[in-house]
Amino acid sequence: MSDATLDTKPAETEAPQKLDFERAEFGDPAARHVTCSACQAGITTAYYQLLDKVLCGSCRDAVNHTSEQARSGAAFGKAFLVAGGAGLGCGAVYAVFVHFTQIQLALATIGIGWVVGRVIQQVTRGFGGTKHQVLAVVFTYLASAMGYLPGILAALDNGAGDGSLGLIGSILYFGLAAAFTLAAPVLDVTSGFSGVLGALIIFFGLRTAWQVSRGIGGPVAISGPYQVSAGA
Repeated sequence: MSDATLDTKPAETEAPQKLDFERAEFGDPAARHVTCSACQAGITTAYYQLLDKVLCGSCRDAVNHTSEQARSGAAFGKAFLVAGGAGLGCGAVYAVFVHFTQIQLALATIGIGWVVGRVIQQVTRGFGGTKHQVLAVVFTYLASAMGYLPGILAALDNGAGDGSLGLIGSILYFGLAAAFTLAAPVLDVTSGFSGVLGALIIFFGLRTAWQVSRGIGGPVAISGPYQVSAGA
């Protein structure tokens, strides 16, 4: 424990701070603060430090509880379902756009990555870890690959002709469609400069998903308690 010395500036005039767990800023305990960064309550006895934020005892307990929940299997399952739904929705819209315009817009991947990353960030409330970032990248890639689906289905339909495929043929048809769709962003690199450029844009989209979904990761390191000096 260490003593906190406050300056002569009245504590009530300090601007409230908003907790931002997407930025990890490390520094010395904020001894001059007597206002909780989360609930804005005045602190007259002891406070705690999370990154560069000051917390009261109640908010410290709430942050610990939220962090534990974010790392639970149930939270990961929720992130999987919600982010998967967001990615599927984005991919479906992208596929419909490509179908009607015949335009392959790799830049859409950046927007998809941002949407999926934000969804995971909201589900984990900023406490997600590497597994959540990997999840964001996977769903972003799948959604981006769906943009190739209309062209792949058209090519398979031309090869299949007008005859009935039957059960085995249908299974093979959908299996090939899924396999070619997943591989299309990688195979497209061989199509020349446009393919390489598209692959680079997709990479930036995946990178966007990775960065936007980033959380604190791991157990939260809250230091303290630190005592507010009697002269505050």
